[in-house]
This record gives sequence, C-alpha cells and structure tokens, in this order.
Amino acid sequence: MEKYRETKTTADWNGMLHKLCGNRLYMGILLLTAVCAYGYKVTNVTIGIDDTPSLYYFEEGLIAIVGRWVLFLLNKVISLAEFAPFVTDFAAVLLLIAAAIVWSALFYSVFGEKIPMTGYAYFAAVFVSCPLISEVFTYFLHNGIAIGYLSCAVSLCCMREWQLSIRKQRKGSGLREKPDCPAVTKLAAAAVFLWIAMGCYESFMILWLAGLVLLLLAERIGMETVHCSGRTKKSENRKTESDASEKSKPENSTVKHCGMEAGIFAVLAAGAAAALLAILLRSLMIAVVTKVFHLEYLQGEAVQRSVTEMLGWMVQTGAFGELIMILKRTFVLYGVFAYAYLPIRIFVLSAVVITVVTLVRVIRGRDLWALILLPTAYLAAFSLLFIEGKATLYRSAQFLPIFCGYGVLLFVYAVWKVTAWWERKTQKSQNRRICRGVRGIAILVLAVIVWNQCMDMTKWFYIDKQKYDAAVQTVDQIALDLERDFDTSKPVIFTGNYEIPYSIVKDAYVSYGDRKYYKMKRLTDLIDPDLLDKYNRGSKGVWVAQTPALSVIDWGRYAFDSDAELVKFFAMHGHSLVAEEDISMYAEAEEESKNLPEYPQDGYIVDKGEYIIVHF
Repeated sequence: MEKYRETKTTADWNGMLHKLCGNRLYMGILLLTAVCAYGYKVTNVTIGIDDTPSLYYFEEGLIAIVGRWVLFLLNKVISLAEFAPFVTDFAAVLLLIAAAIVWSALFYSVFGEKIPMTGYAYFAAVFVSCPLISEVFTYFLHNGIAIGYLSCAVSLCCMREWQLSIRKQRKGSGLREKPDCPAVTKLAAAAVFLWIAMGCYESFMILWLAGLVLLLLAERIGMETVHCSGRTKKSENRKTESDASEKSKPENSTVKHCGMEAGIFAVLAAGAAAALLAILLRSLMIAVVTKVFHLEYLQGEAVQRSVTEMLGWMVQTGAFGELIMILKRTFVLYGVFAYAYLPIRIFVLSAVVITVVTLVRVIRGRDLWALILLPTAYLAAFSLLFIEGKATLYRSAQFLPIFCGYGVLLFVYAVWKVTAWWERKTQKSQNRRICRGVRGIAILVLAVIVWNQCMDMTKWFYIDKQKYDAAVQTVDQIALDLERDFDTSKPVIFTGNYEIPYSIVKDAYVSYGDRKYYKMKRLTDLIDPDLLDKYNRGSKGVWVAQTPALSVIDWGRYAFDSDAELVKFFAMHGHSLVAEEDISMYAEAEEESKNLPEYPQDGYIVDKGEYIIVHF
C-alpha cells in the first residue's frame, strides 16, 4: 500500500493567473503563436458553408432550438447575425488566448513548479495553434468554440476547487478550518459553466469529461509516493525524523493521507452529477427560449438533433456490426491519417507520450488507478461516437487540442524529471551541461512542432480563401450569363455537382500514387482490406482533411432541401436571383438536366418555362 503526499490543499487562482500573465516568456510565446496561427484568417474575409443562413440561425432561432442558445442570446445584445468577419474572428482569437491561460492555470494547480514555465507556455501554444481548430474556425462565429473552451476550463477550475474543498474537510486531514465557499456551490458553478460551454457546442461535454479524467491522471503522475509498508530499519528511522519535522510545519502546508482512491470515486461521482445538472439545464433552457421567443415551429429540427434520436442506432438491427465499423473508421481518422494530416500526427505522438509516462508511473509507483484512468481518458474523449453512431468528425473533436497540449506537459515533465535525477546521481559538471543540453533540445522540438502547426493552420486558411475566391468567380460568371440572356425574375434551379478545382484542395487528399497512400493502405488492410476505400473520392484520392474539401456552392444547393442558401450566396455578392420554393420541381429539373452541358460549357443554362436550370 502507498501513502500519497499532497502539496496543495487549495488553489490560488488569482496568483496562478497573475504568474502566468506576468511571465514574459509565457505570454510572448502564446501571443506570437496566436498571431502566426490566426493572422491570415483574421485579415482575409471568406464566406463558407453555414455562413449564408446566419439570419435563419440567429434571428429566426434555429441555433437556439438545437441547444446552442449562448450565441442566440448574445445576438440579441451585440448583433452577431450581422456578417462582421474581422471583429468576430479577432474576438474569437482573444477568447482562445484567455482559454489557453485558464487551461494552463488548471494544470498548474496540479503540477505546479514540477513543470517549468516553458512547459506551460508550449502547452498553451500547441493548444492555440492546433490545426484541427481550422476545421471549425472557418465557419461563421466558429460555432462559439472560443467561448466553449474558456467556459469549459473555468468549469473544471470549479471542479478542482470542489475537490480541494472536500479534502480540506476530510476526517484525518489535520485541517479544521471551514472552507471559504461551500463545496456544493463550487459544484453548482462547475455545472453552470459546463452548461454555458454546451450552449455553444454540444461536444464540449466530451472535452469536459476527458479534461476531468486528465486532471485526475495528472494528479497521480505528479504526486510523490511513500510506501506505507515494507520499510527497512533505515526507512523507519527516516520516518521518525520526518514526523518530527512535519509537526513543526504549519498546519495547512502539507497533507498526507492514504485512501486517495476514495477521493477519485468522489470526483468522478461529483463530475457525473455536474454533467447531469448541465444537461438538465440545457434542456430547460431550450424549452424556455422556445417559449419566450415563440420558436415552436422549429421544434422538428430539435427532435432530429436530440440525443435520444441519435442514440436510436443502438437499438436497430445490426447495431453491433455498425459499432465495429464505427471503431474501424475512428482508427482511420485518428490513427492512420497521421501519415498525411498534421494535427492527427501530433495527436498520435501526444498519445504515445501520455501512455508511456503513465505506464512508467504505474510501474514505478505501483499505481493501479493511473492504469485505470489512462484508458478512461481515451474512452471519454471518443464517447461521442457512441452517441452519434458515427466516427467523430474533426470539427467536433474539441478534445484533441487539449490532448496534444497535455502530451506536451507530460513530455516536459518527463524530460525535466529524468535530467534532474541524473544531475543528482552523477554530481558532475559535465553531466549537468549534458542535462541542460537535453532540456534545450526538448524545447527546440516543441518550438518546431508549434512552428509546423502555425504553418499548417495558415495553409488551411489560405486554401479556404482560395476556395472562396473561386466560388465568387463562378457565381459572378453564372450571374452575368443569366442577366444577359435570361429572365432572372423566374426561379432558378441548380443541378449537377459543383467541384472545387483540384489544384486548390489537393492538400485535403492523398493521391493514389503517393507513398503515404501505400503506408495507410498497408496499415488499414491489417484490419479490413476495404476500409480505406470508404474514404476514396474518385480520381482525387483519399479524403483526409474534412472541412477544407467542402464547397459553399455545392452545400448551398442541398442545405435545407432547396437552393435557397446558394441564392443567398449570390445575393451577398450583388446578384439577385429567385429560388424555387416548390421542392417537387427539383427532381424534375435533375431529370431534365441529365444531357445538358456542364458549367462553363455553352448551353449549361436552359429556360424550361416555369423555371431556369443552371447545370454544373
């Protein structure tokens, strides 16, 4: 049995935030990373998928009815529905910076000085610059992820405070003072901030659960251990001296206790209670907003996106086989694609670091709980796939940037711990220089990772701008042809499929002749020979990056079962067209257009009397 030595009984959040914000190295690295990662996006306007129906989302209330009530209510105060790309993008970057600082303070409350400030700086930098964020940042208002990350971090800070408050009151802790705030209040605060995070994007519940487990795991990794039994005579003498010194320490400086396991159960139970309360508050809020703003006519959309509706796949015939396929697809998206997609590569490397450091802790500390918490963290991170019945889309994987940052923390922790041990053991100046060199190399590796992430992030934002420019050129040409030769007062129906020029989105695919393709194929064939084929996209290759390959023109044709959103895209660029409101006419138009030339060939536009066909 082991006795675990705690070094903290409360968290000085003001002090930690002041220390982080006042550290020039930390803030310099974080701010420079944010500028490099988001500078291009903030200064280059684009309109993409899900951007055109902003009025439908925010003014009519669709976004509220599906549970994302935070942005809906904010719109009532600061007019978010109005398209203002620079302002909203810049504000989001500032909030991401704030979120990175709070997340850093959260892990600082566990590791403290065991990790140097440089480690926390690169945690924040890796988190902010994670290219997977670009998968959702290209959307208008970014689905509120900046607010979500910040709220999620604050919620976990409240959970951390609840945990420490409970320990202060635990019998035998030696601490008799009353907590500054009732523990139940801190738990309620955690639920409220989680509720706000979920009110931005539902997948933040997944991040919150994973983050809670990662904090518990970090606590196991970072704590000191002293064996309670099996001491030698020499160790018993040391214990006597230690007991004497402990008595001379201030009452609240150090807490020693066995039975940390009970504390883990308590945190997990409290976390489940907070999560349940947040879910209930979310359901209540949807009902209140629906009633207050008279959104009852949109409730059909809410039913389609409800958790109950999504979980329905589990009771269908062949559910087990479907689950196996979902797990296979998850293996491809979050494992195999590491060959070709940088954020997944960093995630895999981080997962290796997290696993290795944890297993070392398990072996050296004989810590069974660390061994249990490790797979629990991964299970929590990917729990969304069990709800949705599909592999988690990259734009919903909010856990991944935090996992990557956590891997950085453990990497720095391990390097510093090993080098410090070697310095103590050898006591040679030459070896001390070697240890400093090893630490310098570790920091250089992290700097290279951050640089590559910033480059990759900027690349995807540049591709988004190229996509947008190509789409604008296309609609301008179509509008010119329509306005010159046709009666634009008639409804227009778009048929066929618009494809983004391959030269623009080639980085979102892996060509069949690429060496990366053969590596991915060999790996997936070990599980299923047909698995990688599910991501083949004709002559383009294997579809790796998701959002960058999506077209606003093609999306506008199918969104909400009509061409209305594509017509709005035309309107946003000065072209007035009329969408066909009779949905039944679309099937007829598709049939009529089978033999038509494709845009931009002559004859791609045809007047059918009641409507005009534009064929891609």
